[in-house]
Amino acid sequence: MKNIVNKTFLTLSIAAMMLTSCSKNFLVQDPHDKLPASQALNDVPAMQTALNGAYAQLRTTSLYGRDFPILGDLQADNIFIEVNNSGRYLTQFQYQVAASDATPDGGWKYAYGAILAANQIIDAKVTGNGVDAVKSQAYAIRALTYFKLVNIYARPYTDNPAGLGVPLILHYDPTLLPTRETTQKVYDQIVSDLKTAFQTAPAYTSSITLSKYSIEALLARTYFYMGDYANAKTAALDVINNSGFTLVNSAGAYKAFWENPAAQSDKSEVLFEIDVTSTNNNGPDDLGGFYYQGYQDVYASKQLVDLYSATDIRAAVLIPGLTKSGATTTLVGKYTNGASTSDRDNLKVIRLAEMYLIAAESSLPGNEADARTYLNDLMAFRDPSFGGYASTGAQLLLDIVTERRKELAFEGDRLYDLNRLKWDIDRGTQNAGSIPPKVQIITYADYRRISPIGQSEIQANANIKSQQNPGYN
Repeated sequence: MKNIVNKTFLTLSIAAMMLTSCSKNFLVQDPHDKLPASQALNDVPAMQTALNGAYAQLRTTSLYGRDFPILGDLQADNIFIEVNNSGRYLTQFQYQVAASDATPDGGWKYAYGAILAANQIIDAKVTGNGVDAVKSQAYAIRALTYFKLVNIYARPYTDNPAGLGVPLILHYDPTLLPTRETTQKVYDQIVSDLKTAFQTAPAYTSSITLSKYSIEALLARTYFYMGDYANAKTAALDVINNSGFTLVNSAGAYKAFWENPAAQSDKSEVLFEIDVTSTNNNGPDDLGGFYYQGYQDVYASKQLVDLYSATDIRAAVLIPGLTKSGATTTLVGKYTNGASTSDRDNLKVIRLAEMYLIAAESSLPGNEADARTYLNDLMAFRDPSFGGYASTGAQLLLDIVTERRKELAFEGDRLYDLNRLKWDIDRGTQNAGSIPPKVQIITYADYRRISPIGQSEIQANANIKSQQNPGYN
């Protein structure tokens, strides 16, 4: 990890200097991230600047800026790569990823960069008004990043909590060569960080700031992935009942929500999203460019599209069209501002609709009545013409998981849902215009459903060398 930490310091220093010239929020003269926190973060404005940098780190293409949302759908059954492509994500789609692949290496490096930025803020010896709110967001960013890391590079908690998770680094130490902690310890830290963040969370001002109920929603998701359904349901219901957030219930409003690139301040739909603007973005490599404009390499699978009814408002963002090669397909309209010169698509991290789905699934198996209630509460917004689910047993669980798939499609959750459920991935019939997938069914036991730790980390850290994920040695 020493190599990662040192490289990350360099990365953050360069990023800070670049952002001083283009960001309306990241106004820095001396890049604080290149100094130890005890020297650089000596007042609240400096801490706020560092916090802006931590949020910006989440926006990189290796994290939420592209890889996280793309891979969670591409390695499952929601999207495919067409034959006329730019060459990205081919190994992931074909399940031929090696430890030397740049994508898992970049995800690891930049995620620990975000954790480093959060740690500096958390460890800053500053007191006074505003400190608690800034540190709250740093704790939440650290928890959010560890949640993604442990889901990408480790078997799910529901598989074996005592299995290898990821290294826990909670303070800056350039000499550290850590080993992987257990998945249990990583999740325990995530829960602890989110509880700490919740206690001093700032009041809601907009969707691009982590505030009380977005943090509680992340806690609900964490408990949910742990299989701690009682706590997951309690947290999710608190968000639903007390946050003041609302869902839209018309196709026009749903389409407009996704087409609006601006930060939200009306508590509609999204609890937290990462800000992307005309100046703070990834250029042509933005997430939107892979779906709708620019490279336009990936499209919705027919298997997914066929799940939506004609009256489901979520189908408003499914756009009938052609691949670049001319095959009939469905384009994704959740990210339509990838080439905008005025504003670009923000990156949705957690939305209110997920809380209904967590509450529904977390009611099973003991309380099917509640499960149907929360599922149908969501469906009343999403498909007002639908009469509601009356299913029971295994079919009810399948119905909830299917609605979760439809609701969160193109936001990067599908692979990890199938992992936590220990379900096989079945991509079905090859999509028209798709590159031929080398694997159609990926069983739960397939080691390739978990990413390798990048080769650069393995080479730099002798203590983790023997802890590479099985199959990648």
